[in-house]
Amino acid sequence: MTLSTIIIQVLLTIPLTILLNYFSNKENRRLNQILIPSIYIILISALLPSIKENIFLIVIFEIFIRNFYVTNITNRQVETSVLTFIIESILSIALSLFTYNYFIDQVSTVIPNPEEIKGFIWFLIILYIANLYKVNSQNKVIKEKTQSIKRKKEKTIMQYAKFKNMYSQIVNSSEDMINNLTYATMIYEDYKTPKFYRNINSYIGAVTKKETKYGIMQIPSYTRLSDEESIKMVIENFENKKKESKLKDNELLRELLNNYSEDSKKDILSIYNEILEFTQK
Repeated sequence: MTLSTIIIQVLLTIPLTILLNYFSNKENRRLNQILIPSIYIILISALLPSIKENIFLIVIFEIFIRNFYVTNITNRQVETSVLTFIIESILSIALSLFTYNYFIDQVSTVIPNPEEIKGFIWFLIILYIANLYKVNSQNKVIKEKTQSIKRKKEKTIMQYAKFKNMYSQIVNSSEDMINNLTYATMIYEDYKTPKFYRNINSYIGAVTKKETKYGIMQIPSYTRLSDEESIKMVIENFENKKKESKLKDNELLRELLNNYSEDSKKDILSIYNEILEFTQK
């Protein structure tokens, strides 16, 4: 090993020090301090094979120079404890020595030939295809979810148009908020209990004479209520609550739906917002 090789290796500690300082503030700092020197000497051996003899010395030079610079020139404390610094240094030197003995010194060139990298290339191809499939599957799920939300909104608006055509003479409050909330509740209740099931429940209630939910708005009652009657009762209830309340619109909406569970409130308000968005276009 010539003097010129040693001098070049000492000079090559400068880029290594810059790299280690750069990664010192990143995540996994300690792992970087141990791994980067070994990766660095592999790259240098590939680029400058003429100086690869005992190239692990670069790591040792860098540790001593960096420690001397920090403690004697800048006169500042080392960021890690002395014990931690010693352990990191020993691990870094050990790994670089292992890399040199089993990966650099035993081969004529560090750069692999095509036959050696063939398996690695196939690994990358398989990894790429697997990742491509994963991304495609995720995009498909997102697309289906988006389409499902879109279809649900379209169905909501179609139901809104249908019920408005049927019940606009009844849903005629002076407050647009009450009208829209009534339609939203109507859509929710109709979806939850379609007309076929409402008719069955109505028949059972008439026979048993027990309290049963009647009408499209599913109002509990001992006597049969038509869809129109249930709608009128809901509008009247909403208007009375609004008169008595001093809450703002968002809080008032939840107050008007206080007979519903939190999940039901969430669903009804979601429908309400879709109707509001549609009517404001």
